[in-house]
Amino acid sequence: MKWIYYGFGGFIGFVCGTIISLIFLAVENSGIPILSSLPEKFGFFGKYLLALYNALPFFGVAIGIVMVRIMFQKRFEEDEHNGPKTS
Repeated sequence: MKWIYYGFGGFIGFVCGTIISLIFLAVENSGIPILSSLPEKFGFFGKYLLALYNALPFFGVAIGIVMVRIMFQKRFEEDEHNGPKTS
């Protein structure tokens, strides 16, 4: 059952990361150069930040899985101690 929780947390994290990335893209397209000015202002560090922006949905997956682990830690420990339920 915990794998369903992890999958759902990863999915929600991916969706949130994608939405945040789309917000940045919308601001960029409205005429305020946030993303395109990063390499000009910060050089190599700006290119690194731009690469992190491109990986934002995948960071969302990782953070979603970690949040599920933190939020449902007691439930996962109870399931491990009780073992699988058989009917």
